[in-house]
Amino acid sequence: MIDQYMLRYFLAVAELGSFSRAARSVSVTQPTLSAGIAKLERELGARLFERERKGVSLTPAGSRFLARARRIASEYEQALLEVQAEPEPRVLRVGVLGTIPTTLVEGVLERHAAASRGEEVLELLDGSERELAERLDRGRIDVALTVVRPHHARFPTEVLSRERYMMVLPPDHPLAHEQEVQAEQLARDRMALRRHCEALPDINRFFTQRGVRPRFVLKTTSDARVLSVVRAGAGIGMMPEGFADDTVRFVPVRDFELMREVGFVYAGAMQREIGQDSPFIALVREQYGRA
Repeated sequence: MIDQYMLRYFLAVAELGSFSRAARSVSVTQPTLSAGIAKLERELGARLFERERKGVSLTPAGSRFLARARRIASEYEQALLEVQAEPEPRVLRVGVLGTIPTTLVEGVLERHAAASRGEEVLELLDGSERELAERLDRGRIDVALTVVRPHHARFPTEVLSRERYMMVLPPDHPLAHEQEVQAEQLARDRMALRRHCEALPDINRFFTQRGVRPRFVLKTTSDARVLSVVRAGAGIGMMPEGFADDTVRFVPVRDFELMREVGFVYAGAMQREIGQDSPFIALVREQYGRA
């Protein structure tokens, strides 16, 4: 078996053409280097150098071995670099439901780099409930931050928050400071409709049953656009209370008790793998705890 030090000795002699210079370059005595070369020749069963007065030169066998020795030494050095290099960070593939507040995701991302210390990187994917469930089934994402439903029972789940759907009013709306509003009181208002809302069929049915058919100022899949319309006083909307902030008023609607559960839906065994040590998971839990 050829040891790495034998290759170092051999390459030094081949490149410098002298046992004494080679010994100095690898920081050993000349007898030690000569003993190493002799051992290498015994291992290979061939003489590698011609010893001459003016120095040493490679034998035909030594010339053939030189190319291989250089390749072996190069691969060894590369292997050392790879072993000593920083470990590759874990990639966490996260699906995010389109109706999760952007400000919540932004708050988590702002703190994630410091919390993970480079040991975890994120791949985020926006999607609908159906799209995220399909990607979980196919193993395309590791976890989804989404609405938790009974049909998710085939996946490990973790509920973080229960949010009521509430009416979003401009701060100067006549009903903005009421404890609750009735659907009939909003019949004259114009509505900013969230077309991507998972509760839209229930909301439409609720208003229709009470004879209220809203006029629309906006139909959009952008929650930020809805909030901007409400802030501008151009209309009202209906959203989960997780979107509440100081610029608008969230008021409950009488008899509309629908709520959504928001949390993590994990792919397979990922709850055990990442649930305890993922900085992203911990930050989202903390963010919902603050909310």
